Amino acid sequence: MMSICTPIIVIDVAGSLTMIIISLLCLKVARQISRTRPDNIFYSYLNWLVAALLAFSLSRPLGHIVKHILLYMGKREYWVVLSPISGSINTAIFFLITSITLFFQTMQRIMERMGEDKKKIERISQELLNLNQNTEILVSERTRAELALNVAHEIRNPVMVIGGMIRRILNKSLPRQERREYLKAILHQVIRLENIVKKFETIKGDLSWAFTREDLNRLVKSSVNMILPEAKQKGITIVTELAQTPLFVEVNANLIKLSLVHCLRNAIEASEEGKKIIVRTRHAKYGAIVKIIDHGTGMPEEVLKKIFVPFFGTKKKSSGLGLCVVKQIIEEHGGTINISSVEGEGTVVEIFLPTRIGTAKTWGKEAANR
Repeated sequence: MMSICTPIIVIDVAGSLTMIIISLLCLKVARQISRTRPDNIFYSYLNWLVAALLAFSLSRPLGHIVKHILLYMGKREYWVVLSPISGSINTAIFFLITSITLFFQTMQRIMERMGEDKKKIERISQELLNLNQNTEILVSERTRAELALNVAHEIRNPVMVIGGMIRRILNKSLPRQERREYLKAILHQVIRLENIVKKFETIKGDLSWAFTREDLNRLVKSSVNMILPEAKQKGITIVTELAQTPLFVEVNANLIKLSLVHCLRNAIEASEEGKKIIVRTRHAKYGAIVKIIDHGTGMPEEVLKKIFVPFFGTKKKSSGLGLCVVKQIIEEHGGTINISSVEGEGTVVEIFLPTRIGTAKTWGKEAANR
């Protein structure tokens, strides 16, 4: 009887050992897969499931091997005691496998809901970006209209007075003394016009912005995150290559982010689906530099020369004030902005911001060129 059972026992033991080896190999492969995507719930589930199956493959085959050893040694009473324990362990492992499956099934539902919520957030973010863009256009158009009305109102009266008096002076029949009085009145109106011009000149000096010490890398990350939904919608990838150490500059954070977002939006609008935009930061002498590089349509030289001219724009719905405002913001920070472009190849926007705004204007251009 023993001779008949021997081949069966050998096959059982060999099969048990093979099962253990295969389970170990499967666990190794599962761990390698899960390391490639540690945030992937399905890879994590595979890793835990294979680990549980390994535990089962160790429990059941080892139970069989121990059984055959005890029976061979004539210790059947020991196996009678161990058999229920081995069976209980196998049952517990089955419950563990079931629990892992149910747990990850629940996690899958949660992840799906999170994915839906993420899409909603991205959609809302996109709507906010569009609203922000429309607000910029509305504000710039309204500002231009109000400025034109104010200038026209302030200048209209002096000009009308000067025109009327000059017409009278041209009348040769007027006495000399009366002409003299008219010239004095004209001079008075000219002085009024000069004062109006001075008021507009002092507007720039009256601006008071809150400057704080900020990390340019953080501002770039925040700006990219704001514009990212717009880039994804168009199928464009934004790659950030930030300096390894913080780039501290003295700025108004909101204005700088507004400038960066505007430049990034221009890069997105100029790029086609599948293209890449690179945002790079680095240290510079006396400050820091951020570069925005796109591989879009680029600009011809005649357009590039007028890119900072107020009310000049190449887009139908644009006010033509965007880059003009960006340039003013950067220069108010004591920095510089340079744009180079090749038609059909792309555009590079380079912005230099000083570490300290107080002395920036004396060497800002030198720092940007380094």
